[in-house]
Amino acid sequence: GMENVGVKPKPYDFMFWTNLYMMLVAIVVAFFLDEISTGFAYCLLNPLILRLIVKFSLCSALGQSFIFYTVAHFDPLVCSTVTTTRKIFSVILSIFIKGHQLSAQGWFGVMLACGGILSEIQSKFSKSKEFKIKQNNI
Repeated sequence: GMENVGVKPKPYDFMFWTNLYMMLVAIVVAFFLDEISTGFAYCLLNPLILRLIVKFSLCSALGQSFIFYTVAHFDPLVCSTVTTTRKIFSVILSIFIKGHQLSAQGWFGVMLACGGILSEIQSKFSKSKEFKIKQNNI
């Protein structure tokens, strides 16, 4: 075939094709479960939901763009660290701003996750320090 050897796909190409495939799968599943007509009927009866769907879609697309950018320009471990950190801050903000409660087990989980992130940062810092020392000794 006529393959473009050496052409590296861009991260947004992956994002587009992944989302297109998932949309097609969702349409097929909704069709077989007979949910398409009830979904449209619900949207027609509740027009305000369309605005919420559009907002959710835009936020989702923006968030996914950041994830694909991070994976493309760094490594998956950095992406995982960023995602975990964001989730921890979301939980902590929810606790302090909205007054949500967390059990002792929940707080232990938050501390465990923070410890993991801090150890990863410390590991990266010591590796970069070690690299600089090796560079200076050469």
